[in-house]
Parts: sequence; structure tokens; C-alpha cells
Amino acid sequence: MAAPEVVLADGDEASGMATMLGGLLEENLRDYPGRARVAGLARGDVVLTASDRDISVTVSFRGDEVVVSNGPAEGAAALAGPWLEMAKLCSGQVNPVKALARRELTIDPRGRLDAVAAAGYVLSVPVSFYGDPEELAALGRRRRRTAVAVVAVGTAVAVYRTRRRRRRRRP
Repeated sequence: MAAPEVVLADGDEASGMATMLGGLLEENLRDYPGRARVAGLARGDVVLTASDRDISVTVSFRGDEVVVSNGPAEGAAALAGPWLEMAKLCSGQVNPVKALARRELTIDPRGRLDAVAAAGYVLSVPVSFYGDPEELAALGRRRRRTAVAVVAVGTAVAVYRTRRRRRRRRP
């Protein structure tokens, strides 16, 4: 499956935000095959709005192409936030899911939420792309601790269930 083509609907008249998004999408679809597959399977529109500047861009997933256009599409799901946060999102410096969790961005789920999820994944870049070495080391330590905790809890649940079954079997 070939990566979908990224098209700037407004060509030379595309806003700075649309141009940034188009560039990020082209790079991500070229460099990350998983993101290209998701973009190829996704359908629907997502509006990204810089709420403090009243600038909106629509990303339309159409299978063989991803169209980035100026302005909001009617009835589409929307991600909104201050210009600086949207610029970070459009350049891959912030993960949309994390930004939503930290309430740096808001979501208006009027349209297809699967398109929002696809946009979040396709626009994100690995932490290693922008992260500094200390941050990456700390992330690695947190992931190891989380993995150990998950294994410990899983083991405890398995032991508990085994003991419980044995008790039920006793006459």
C-alpha cells in the first residue's frame, strides 16, 4: 500500500498553519509506514483551530490522499487550542493525546472520532525526534517501572485466581 498523497487544497494561498500541517503529514507518511497505513484507511474530516487567532484548517482523510485546506469543514470533529499549542501540534512537537489530557487542547466531537484518532496518530512523531537525552532516559525508566508493576499485578492476580480455584475444588 502506497502512502496517501498530501494535497494542499488552497495551493499557494494555503495558510501558514495548513502549510506546516502539510509538511508534517508528508514527512510522517513518508518516514513512518504505520502512520501511512492509518492515513490510508481513515475517512473523514478533522478541523484544527488556533482559538486565540481564529484560524482553522481542515484535514480530510480520503483514502489515497490527505487534503489540507484553509477553514473549517461543516460538522467535522475539531481540535482547538491556542496558536502556540497548535503550532507545536502542526510541527509534531506535541502529541495530540497528551495535549488533550493536559487540557492544552480541547475536542469538539461532532464528527467522526475515528478521524480524530487517526489524525492524532498520523500527526504525532516519536519522542526521540524532539526529546532530549535526559528526558528519554527518564521515559525509559518510567516505562521499565510501569512494566514491572504490570507484571507484578498480573502475577498477583494469577496467584489469587489459582488459589481460589483450588479452594473451590476441595470438598
